[in-house]
Amino acid sequence: MKNLKQLFVAFIAMLTVVSCGDPELPVELQPEMQYGAYARKMSQTGKFDYFDIAGSKIDIHVEYYDEAKGANIAEYDIDVEYKDITGGGANSVPRTDLKTISSSPFTTNSEGYLSSDITLGFQEALTALGVTANDITGGNSVIFWFTITKTDGTKYDFNNTGPSMMSSSAFGALFRLNVGIVCPSNWSLGMLNGSSTDDGTIGANGWAYSPSDVQVELTAVRGKDNQYTLSDISVGARDMLYLGGPSPGGYRTVGPKFIDNCNVTSMDGAGDFGYGFELVAGSVAISADKKVFSYKWRSEYGEGGAVTLEYVDGSTWPDLYN
Repeated sequence: MKNLKQLFVAFIAMLTVVSCGDPELPVELQPEMQYGAYARKMSQTGKFDYFDIAGSKIDIHVEYYDEAKGANIAEYDIDVEYKDITGGGANSVPRTDLKTISSSPFTTNSEGYLSSDITLGFQEALTALGVTANDITGGNSVIFWFTITKTDGTKYDFNNTGPSMMSSSAFGALFRLNVGIVCPSNWSLGMLNGSSTDDGTIGANGWAYSPSDVQVELTAVRGKDNQYTLSDISVGARDMLYLGGPSPGGYRTVGPKFIDNCNVTSMDGAGDFGYGFELVAGSVAISADKKVFSYKWRSEYGEGGAVTLEYVDGSTWPDLYN
């Protein structure tokens, strides 16, 4: 680690140079070098949760590097920007000042380098940008820009620092930080009372079936924090259609899954015969008391139906839509 940190100092010494410009040499000699500076990100925790703006923050621990183990750094400036990815940039907010961290609270670590803890609050960022929760959406990004000012007035930022200094895990120079706005999905898991009825899709293809009332189980897709599946996505409809009624050994369509992206709900995946399933656009709705989740589904085979789901234990649904 000691040798690695000596290499860091060698690198920042090469950030800015003054050339002697000898025309007889194939390369320019650089006998005089100006030492640069940067903050190395040592750790990062937290997230920006769209559903908990006030309680969301990013905590970062940084270590400062210059020719004097950070002692010649005067301040660390932080700007913030909102990038509207989902809306094609229509609601983006340009870079603006967030705050300046002076060197006075820097502490010296066990290896003699100055370091500090930095907290970036979600609400703090929105306030600086002049927007509220109504102006942003999940899936977009808050971008933080960092500038180091040394005691001699020289500044180092994203634009005058080599990309290898920032992209390398060894150096980890923190001049830009992209924080995605996430929407943790919070569907309750368990048994549901389900009802499936013909909404005209199957009848339009010459088929008909009676309404079914069955229990199905909602489970999370392993390794995915925003995807769910039912023990039968058709909620008994295919049993009614092909077998005339619920059957323990009947059709259990388990391949398709619900995807929750900041309460925007979609369906993806294939059924037991390999054809895809999807939700009818605009069909997802939650009742006023949040007890009933209703939607319409279609399959590539021409099947379809209208479904309602209600938790057996009385749990409520998020404000889902599509």
